[in-house]
Amino acid sequence: MNEKLRKEIAELIQMELDGTLTDEQFHRLSELLKSSGEARRYYGRTISIIALIHEPDGIQPACFDMTGGACDDPINTALWEELAYNEQTADPIPIEKPDKPDAEPSDQAVRDKKKIHKVSKLSLYSLQISSAALILLIAYALLMTSRGGIEVATLTGTLNARWDSAAFREGMRLSTQSRPLWLREGMASIQFDNGSTVVLEGPAEFSILTDDQVQLRHGRLYASVPGPAVGFTVSTPYSKIIDLGTEFGVKTDPDGMEVHVMAGKTMLISALAKNTKNQCELQEGQAKAVTAGGQVEDIAFRGNGFVRRFSPQTQFVWKGQNVNLADIVGGGSGFGTGRIESGIDPLNGQAVQKITPRYSIKGSGRYERVPWNPFVDGVFVPDPSRGDVIISSRGERFEDCPKTNGEFWTEITNGGQLSDPVEHSSPQFRLDGQVYGNEQNPAIFMHANVGITFDLEAIRAALPHLKITRFTALAGISENGPRRSPYADFWVLVDGKVRFSRRGADGKETYPIQIDLKDSDRFLTLAVTDGGQDVCLWIDGRPYVLDGDWGLFALPQLHVQAE
Repeated sequence: MNEKLRKEIAELIQMELDGTLTDEQFHRLSELLKSSGEARRYYGRTISIIALIHEPDGIQPACFDMTGGACDDPINTALWEELAYNEQTADPIPIEKPDKPDAEPSDQAVRDKKKIHKVSKLSLYSLQISSAALILLIAYALLMTSRGGIEVATLTGTLNARWDSAAFREGMRLSTQSRPLWLREGMASIQFDNGSTVVLEGPAEFSILTDDQVQLRHGRLYASVPGPAVGFTVSTPYSKIIDLGTEFGVKTDPDGMEVHVMAGKTMLISALAKNTKNQCELQEGQAKAVTAGGQVEDIAFRGNGFVRRFSPQTQFVWKGQNVNLADIVGGGSGFGTGRIESGIDPLNGQAVQKITPRYSIKGSGRYERVPWNPFVDGVFVPDPSRGDVIISSRGERFEDCPKTNGEFWTEITNGGQLSDPVEHSSPQFRLDGQVYGNEQNPAIFMHANVGITFDLEAIRAALPHLKITRFTALAGISENGPRRSPYADFWVLVDGKVRFSRRGADGKETYPIQIDLKDSDRFLTLAVTDGGQDVCLWIDGRPYVLDGDWGLFALPQLHVQAE
């Protein structure tokens, strides 16, 4: 608040207390309180200070919370700073006070004019104001922020939402101190006029207190606060979280609350007994819990524990995860809905439910579209001997594709484990001693020769207000596969251009991949070729290519961030 506005409000409060406020000045004060959250907070703090000084034992401080909820710590640093500021800056008020009379006052003394003394406004307030007047003033302040609530936010979206009232609908403007929002189930997104965004997960009870302060009585909330809105505050029955330029999640229930900071930092203030407080600053990647008794405890950070974005159109829900491409291969959304061991047949693009060794199958020589999977453009069997190796529906070619035998051994799958028909085993895939191909450590299994192309544009369309920044993975041949002749090539292409390659991988090393992606990049292609090293093995009188090229793209992720 600027100095001019602060002084004007202080003068209006003085006249209100003196009973000299005109109708015009009353309306001016009303407009200031209606239009400015800073003005309302200054008014509330000033009245609270006066009340606490006048009757510190007889007045409950919670009564003076301008938010309409209980004050967790009304006698705090901010109040005393305000007190000191007013004491130092308030203009003195002249009052008439007679000199102390002599035992026998002279006629001259009687005729002398009374001297003028000056005292602090604040002192005058604390001496003269009555409890009844305070009650009226507080009631007035609360009315200004509740009954005459100000529209400060918009309900921008919902997903499977069920409210306690049919009145809540998308596009609805929301006011300060309107009745609480009861979200029985589903999700809701609220955009504040200052740029802050709040996402609620039902069941949740939520109130808008001011233009930059909300109260979460129960449930989960995620807040994204831009730089200009620093100071945005979330209050719970146990604590207050003050934004310092952040994204953070808050969970509260009868046992206490939790706060997890995803970006930037916050200030956490908890209310303890006897008007004391506990406060601490949380950095990105930190989390704290506050018990029902106000005690602050360290807890494990859960970066994916809160809904940050969702799309009513696509049913997409984002909790901060990167996009898991192995999950997409398994028919999922990229966020854990795909099936392990399911995948795509490179011969025809059809879905398969379980990985099955098929031995040496000749590819079609065509680029096969995958219409049932919205995020996979198509699949192929690399074989330049049959002409251009097409790797997208737009016609991009794999111009650097090496010579292959044009055969593949099994489907492109979302991890799992593969049976070895010779050694009669079903080992799990491993790189550097770590098991991959499960929910904890996803991987795309691609036995040479196969390729798959993901449609980045389609993935972007399903990610509202999110930006794809890069692709990462760990490539290698499973170390516990057949040791007969592991020798393969790994490829990553973007719009037909090779962005990563490793020729002649033999299962002894792994290869980290990190590729930055632009908004204009459309197709991401992964391929494994046989490296020209094949071993023909006769089984039951039939020849099979069993080259041990158990290729893995482990932890294949598209990294995303909020725009």
